[in-house]
Amino acid sequence: MKRMIMRIGMTVLMLCLLLTGIPVTADDSAPEKDGSAVQPEPMPCSLLLDNAHVYDYMPQSYAEGYEPQTVGDYAVLVLPLSCDADEAPESVRASVSLGDPSSSPFVIKNYEQTVPLAMHTASDGNAYPRYLVQFWLAMYTDRMNGCYPVEVQVSGGDAAASFTLYVNIRDGLWPQTDEPEQQLPEKEEPVILCPKVLVKSCTAPDGAAAAGETVPVRFTLQNTSRSEALKNVTVTASVQSESLVLQDASDTLFFEEIGAGAEFEAAFRYAVKADAPAGQYEITLQLDYAYAKGMTGSGTLRGALAVSQPLRIEFSPVAVPSEAVVSDRLELNVQAMNLSRSPAANVRAVLECDGLLPDGAAFLGEVAGGAEQTGILTARVTSKSGSEPYGQTDGSITFYYTDEAGQEHSEVQAFSLNIKSPFSERKTEPQQVRPTNWYGIMAAIGGGILLLCGYFVLRHRKRGQS
Repeated sequence: MKRMIMRIGMTVLMLCLLLTGIPVTADDSAPEKDGSAVQPEPMPCSLLLDNAHVYDYMPQSYAEGYEPQTVGDYAVLVLPLSCDADEAPESVRASVSLGDPSSSPFVIKNYEQTVPLAMHTASDGNAYPRYLVQFWLAMYTDRMNGCYPVEVQVSGGDAAASFTLYVNIRDGLWPQTDEPEQQLPEKEEPVILCPKVLVKSCTAPDGAAAAGETVPVRFTLQNTSRSEALKNVTVTASVQSESLVLQDASDTLFFEEIGAGAEFEAAFRYAVKADAPAGQYEITLQLDYAYAKGMTGSGTLRGALAVSQPLRIEFSPVAVPSEAVVSDRLELNVQAMNLSRSPAANVRAVLECDGLLPDGAAFLGEVAGGAEQTGILTARVTSKSGSEPYGQTDGSITFYYTDEAGQEHSEVQAFSLNIKSPFSERKTEPQQVRPTNWYGIMAAIGGGILLLCGYFVLRHRKRGQS
């Protein structure tokens, strides 16, 4: 019995030793736990069309049946896009395919452009981050009416998309045909085109504004639609140059309603800075309005304000002597200083005086803004005309100069001169010299000679004794 128990114990002991010697390995399929979370892959970018909002040059949204509009000889295509990725690209590349060049109404050229991601304000007054793709497609003047598809390709980052827009041309030519014109069936609901507003005139008092002035600028605008009135019209003014500063309390005007074909006026006051260079300055008007059954429209109008830089020239007083003798020659220094920014041309000084014969005008030439120029007027003194050849005479120095517009200006300096006869200048008679005391002078000279002789005699004796 004891032996059996010992055998069973030995067997259990050997089994335990065998079990403790079996190596244990980890599952290769288990994820390593290094303390870091697994990062999800970024969502790829998809370009989405904003079909709910209306932006510049869009008569209606895509949800309302957006149709590209034509402005003069241009077709305006607007494509508002957004990106639903976490990291949207900063910009996208957009290009157009205009179809067969032989039948296309569009001028074939490179329209490819880079469109940045930016905040754009919609007609509801809110701003949205959009790639606002906008193409102004130039059209031929002899274009044919019809509906033309335009394919727009957009790519950015790892995203690419293609959109097809249809441009309806109604202001072109109809194709020539021998068949009688067919009457088109009338539509139940006529198409309402977006009314256009044009600038008829942009004026300022005197036609231009001088630097340093504040002037009102008046725009005469016209609703070109013959059937549609404009409602809730806002006109917002802006300028691109720092030389013009709007002086009105608000930059926006409001008009409740503008009738079909009616004209209306928008006026704004601008201050022109004193250092504004002369030239044309563009003023921009942004229009927003409603028409028909709640439809909205917008547009950008432009006008120009002519600014002139006043020409200010100062001429230093000419130093003319108070009197002169016949046959003398006078040299008179003239100086012109331009205190403005505009150049002065053909600057010259002309002398006119009875009794003076000038050698000609002093021509200073062109004096640039902020510069000065000097010259010399020379004249010979002659006798006066008439019965009194000598005496007081009056003269003038006239300065002439021309501004940038070609208009000549002048300024006169008057002077007086006393003309004297050449024989009136008598020499002053010499004063009589008082008689000199010659005796005293001779006595002093003789005494000096005697002293000098005595000195030599004494000196000679001293040498003989030695």
